[in-house]
Amino acid sequence: MPFPTTNATQELPAINQILASCGQAPVTTLDQTNPEVAIAYETLLQVSREVQGEGWTFNKEVHYSLKPNVDEYILIPNNVLQITLTDNSANHDHDGVRRSGQYTRKAKSFNITNNGGGGGTDGTLTGIATSNNNAGSGLTVILTIKNNVVTKIQPDVVGLNYVKGDIITIDKALSGTTVNVVATISETSPVTAPMLYDRYNHTYKWGTDSIDVDITWLYDWVDIPGPIQDFITARAATLVSSRIVGDPNQYQALQQHEAYTRTIAVEYETNQGEYTFFGTPPGQLDSYTSYKPYQVLQR
Repeated sequence: MPFPTTNATQELPAINQILASCGQAPVTTLDQTNPEVAIAYETLLQVSREVQGEGWTFNKEVHYSLKPNVDEYILIPNNVLQITLTDNSANHDHDGVRRSGQYTRKAKSFNITNNGGGGGTDGTLTGIATSNNNAGSGLTVILTIKNNVVTKIQPDVVGLNYVKGDIITIDKALSGTTVNVVATISETSPVTAPMLYDRYNHTYKWGTDSIDVDITWLYDWVDIPGPIQDFITARAATLVSSRIVGDPNQYQALQQHEAYTRTIAVEYETNQGEYTFFGTPPGQLDSYTSYKPYQVLQR
């Protein structure tokens, strides 16, 4: 699910560290009308995204299961930096990449329950369909959809059968009949969103089965481990110095501090990841299998 990616209260100390590194006075609030504060803040967000995009133990997951929605699309949350299909047998006939695509939700059916004698009644009602008092077969209604569920149907005008956006057309029962009319949503407003596209099969649709992916998340500042925060702050300070100060000596000193904080961050990552000489951490399906002499003739 989507997560926020900024937290001004927690990011303020990092902004003050950046400003102090560049010889600027600290601030008590993130007032972006202040040019130096605005540059420091935007640079911190930029560097945080870049560093997290490398993929660390805290924000990377493998064999993460994503299930297509009811329309067989896999929508990508807005805090995903990298996503790729897990290398397993189930994904051999797929090649997934992130793309912003447009799709139309699947057609659904519902019943008009207030369509009795006299051709129906006026008004709207949440959860069920209503019609107006004009008998005939050309009633147009305005449809409200929330989470792919019909929540409201509002009569518009009597007219020709057509589809436009979230407007559907139904065939209304003849005057005096008590038979319910079944209306089908033939189309709804297109939705544009980041989705997983299958380059191998040239489609956005993935069927109904879950897909395993390796995913890298973009997390809020408060969810980033301390050593990684320090590296991001030091990297941001180096960039801010080049943008608002331009002193080569100061820039070089900040680069040295940035290299030191990255060393600490990599050490933290090594300890957390439990990496081995033979590849990825133990327990993962794609761990490296070393050479076994007794299997040399195995076919």
